Amino acid sequence: MDLKMPGMDGIQLMDEVHKTAPEMLVIIMTAYATVDTAVKAMKKGAYDYFVKPFNPDDISLTIRKIVDHHKLVRENLFLRKELKKQYKLRDMISKNEKMLEIFDLARTVAKSSSTVLIQGESGTGKELLARAIHDESPRMDAPFITVSCASLTESLLESELFGHEKGAFTGATVLHRGKLELAKDGTLFLDEIGDISLKLQMDLLRVLEEREFRRVGGSELIPINSRIIAATNRDLPAAIAEERFRADLYYRLNVISIHIPPLRERREDIPLLVDHFIEKFNIEMGKEIRGISEGAVRILMGNDWPGNARELRNVIER
Repeated sequence: MDLKMPGMDGIQLMDEVHKTAPEMLVIIMTAYATVDTAVKAMKKGAYDYFVKPFNPDDISLTIRKIVDHHKLVRENLFLRKELKKQYKLRDMISKNEKMLEIFDLARTVAKSSSTVLIQGESGTGKELLARAIHDESPRMDAPFITVSCASLTESLLESELFGHEKGAFTGATVLHRGKLELAKDGTLFLDEIGDISLKLQMDLLRVLEEREFRRVGGSELIPINSRIIAATNRDLPAAIAEERFRADLYYRLNVISIHIPPLRERREDIPLLVDHFIEKFNIEMGKEIRGISEGAVRILMGNDWPGNARELRNVIER
């Protein structure tokens, strides 16, 4: 585009073009060349700057360079997408060796109906992994039901899990089907299983052993065919030693054990997660953030992230 045009100069037009097509490469040409305009054009993002009259061969050479550049960009994008596929498990992404082993184990476990216990600090992605196991399994079209065990009192959690009959207690004016029943042939995810009371631990143990349950206040035995995945950030063996968690329930839950390492032990994942979150929020918010600087990446990688990937996600969203 020409530098001197009526109404809007070439640099202003280039700014407008880059608002809608940031990847567009622009060549500025002018018969009124100065060092200042050349520097300004290049700083604003011009690919090249030509002074009239110019040699057509020079323009042809530059255009060939632009075509080659676009080809390299497309190839790079393709390779990055293919690489991400190797590092992804549904909504999870990692290139850490231990995490890739977990991804492989999750895909294998998904083919079975075995109970899974996922352990790890808050924010490491325990629910994401549970959902990935469900989505990779033959149950993927059945419900994935989540229960947050830490957020409810014992009586509310009992009703949430098992449901209740009409009239089972004061305020029970209608029949309520619990999450065990709603999970049907799908997956029931029990988050923060280490926080439930000893009474509910016994009730849950009975469900796992007998594969059936009764609603609160009911007598009918209701069979279940759902898969159980539990998760906790607690040290369950320590809780067993302190008699706060039943050893028999632990062994029933711990058929397949998966421990997700904290983000500080897999810092190589931070740039990958940053790109993943930026891409996600660009789609959700209609933005076109292209990435962050190398300096910012170094700062992020130097953080210990006590809140793990969830904390990093929140920082990128802000």
